[in-house]
Amino acid sequence: MAGRGGSKNNGAENGGLSERQKLILREIVDAHIRNGEPIGSKALTNIGGREYSSATIRNEMAALEEQGYIESPHTSSGRVPTELGYRFYVDWLRHRYEMTARELETLHSVAAAKASELDRILETATKLASAMTNYTAVAVTPKRTGGVVSRFETVYLNEHNLLLVIMITEDNIRTVRISSEQPLTPECVARLGALLNRFAAGVTADSITLAVIMEMEAEMGAWASLVSPIMKNVYEAMNDKSGGEVRVDGVNNLLQYPEYSDIGAVKDLLSMIDRRDDIAKLVSDSPTDDTNVYIGSENAVDIGGNSSIVFRTIKHNGEVVGAIGVIGPRRMDYSRIMTLIEGLAGSIADAVSQGDMALPPGNDTPDDGEQ
Repeated sequence: MAGRGGSKNNGAENGGLSERQKLILREIVDAHIRNGEPIGSKALTNIGGREYSSATIRNEMAALEEQGYIESPHTSSGRVPTELGYRFYVDWLRHRYEMTARELETLHSVAAAKASELDRILETATKLASAMTNYTAVAVTPKRTGGVVSRFETVYLNEHNLLLVIMITEDNIRTVRISSEQPLTPECVARLGALLNRFAAGVTADSITLAVIMEMEAEMGAWASLVSPIMKNVYEAMNDKSGGEVRVDGVNNLLQYPEYSDIGAVKDLLSMIDRRDDIAKLVSDSPTDDTNVYIGSENAVDIGGNSSIVFRTIKHNGEVVGAIGVIGPRRMDYSRIMTLIEGLAGSIADAVSQGDMALPPGNDTPDDGEQ
């Protein structure tokens, strides 16, 4: 079942409709996805190879409308799905979509990527998602909190510079160049690394008190002045919340759909896309083991009743490292879109797993500024 935030199904449970009503609702949604037009009873008299009278279809459509699954636009006698109807369709009625050979080949090209950074893979995947779906694609990298440093390394560069390596996890590493007016030696740099691992590795920032810093300065002797700028970088690494970046591609794709022909709808959509922190929060607050579908007003991010968001998180070694998805009209082809997004997320995860992928840490290159 598609994931969604909270209990947003508004009573759309599997046993809420008769089998014939389910068939009719699925036909209405499928037809509306294809052509965007209201669906009349005459178009539904043959469902699943079985003939039904127009009167029977009208009665069932009236029942579906009364229960809130379909509605009648003001200018038509036909019916269109409501938000509740789409939700029921996504959770219970949609067909299984089989990807074409070309789509599979495109997804495999992501898995075969030789890029060394998740950021670059997501950039490519976002463009592919936009091109394959003809919707607006989004990719999110979650905020990564520093926390506890697992290990320090110090590298002697020359008599006035050393490299400090702060390892939070294997995938979250910060390196900083530290400058010193006091001439350095390889021995004092090695001593500094040993002190950092003794006093600052495996503990929280609260545990590194002034007394601890003073003791480290005492043990460093003539190089005591190194401790303060180094601990400043250590504190920053422990409290760093990097990431949370949202990439967007293919915004113009949506302008071809009638749902966005009104300038007000376009402005609302562009305003939502610009609120990237809200999109990142929506992803971080959603279930991580499912494809998430947010339809219309279900969205914590206000994208208007005519839009939906579909996305799936990407995991590496059990940790969520990003998410990929699309924003499109509420009448999107959910079966195809969900299958493509699931396949794309899997291909990205495969590409990440191919090697020691550089996931978004804090700074992963030396800081050229003096400390």
